[in-house]
Amino acid sequence: MESTQLKKLGAGIVTISAIQLIGAIFSVLGSLLLFSSKSEILNEMQTSKQNIASNTQITITLILQVLLAITIILILLKKSIGIYSYFTVVTINILYSIISIGFQWTIIFSLILPVLMAIFIYKKKSLFTF
Repeated sequence: MESTQLKKLGAGIVTISAIQLIGAIFSVLGSLLLFSSKSEILNEMQTSKQNIASNTQITITLILQVLLAITIILILLKKSIGIYSYFTVVTINILYSIISIGFQWTIIFSLILPVLMAIFIYKKKSLFTF
C-alpha cells in the first residue's frame, strides 16, 4: 500500500500570504473609498495645503493591489504561475513607487515580505514544480 501524503504549504508562506492579502484588501477598500469621496477629501486637503493622489495614481494602485491578491491566491493554490506573477507584480509596484514619489529609504521596507516569501518558497520548491 502506498502512503500518499498531501504536500502542504509551510506556515511561513501561509502567514506572509495572509498578511499581504489583508494589506491588499485594505488598500483596495481605501482606494474605492477615495474614489467615492474624492471631492470632500480634496476640499479638506486644499485647506490644509496637502497634495492628493490623482485618479491615475489611485487606479494604478488599485490594479496592482488586485493583481497582488490574485497572485497570492494562486500561490496558495500551489500554482507556479502565481510565483512568477507575484514577484513581477511586486517588482512593478516598487518601481512604480520609485517613479511616482522618488526613491526614499522607506521603500526598502516594502522588500521585507517579498524576500521572506522568496525564502519560504525556496524551501518548498518541490511543491511548485520548478
